[in-house]
Amino acid sequence: MSKEWTDNRRKVARFLEQYVERNGRAPSMDEIAKATGLWKRSVEIVLKGLEKIGFIEITPGISRGIRLLASEFRRVPLVGDVKAGPPAWAQDEVVEYLRVDRNIVQFDNPVALRVDGFSMRDAGMLPGDIVLVKQQQAANTGDTIVAYLNGGLTVKKFEYRDRQVRLLPANPAFKPIEVSKDDEFQIVGRVMLLLRDLGDCFHFEVESSEALSMP
Repeated sequence: MSKEWTDNRRKVARFLEQYVERNGRAPSMDEIAKATGLWKRSVEIVLKGLEKIGFIEITPGISRGIRLLASEFRRVPLVGDVKAGPPAWAQDEVVEYLRVDRNIVQFDNPVALRVDGFSMRDAGMLPGDIVLVKQQQAANTGDTIVAYLNGGLTVKKFEYRDRQVRLLPANPAFKPIEVSKDDEFQIVGRVMLLLRDLGDCFHFEVESSEALSMP
């Protein structure tokens, strides 16, 4: 990570992103100070630093005169758990977000889910891992997908042969799932990335949808 990104700069930048996303305008100095716990003078110094590295543009003499130029991070909805095993019940409400380096998410409308179970163990997916999913409703044989099946979400290898859809585990202890015409089945998306924190090789973190208080 760039040495230009101090803890205070990250804190203020995160609040700016959240505030602008929710309100469509920049916060005031008082709002930034209240949400981040910094003194107003410290906020001024941090904002000048963010302007220097090209994250924001400040228009002097204008209230809320802050414009976001770039973000080092992308906020991806973390929508719940996905079973690497028998399908689990989906969680519909987004209560967390994954903040991940923008450069590693090169596709539109990503969503993130936590892996729960061992059926994809031999594909490197373990409980607690996070998968980043490209939302789509079609797949090719061999793709790793997230699918809605009979009320839950599951992650498996997709196979379509002889007009038969099969969801294949990557662990010999688990059996393939053959999808019948009576099943409620829909492809949700294709797994594009697998994230596991092994020592800050790249930066990602999970934050609550209410990670910083909003005035």
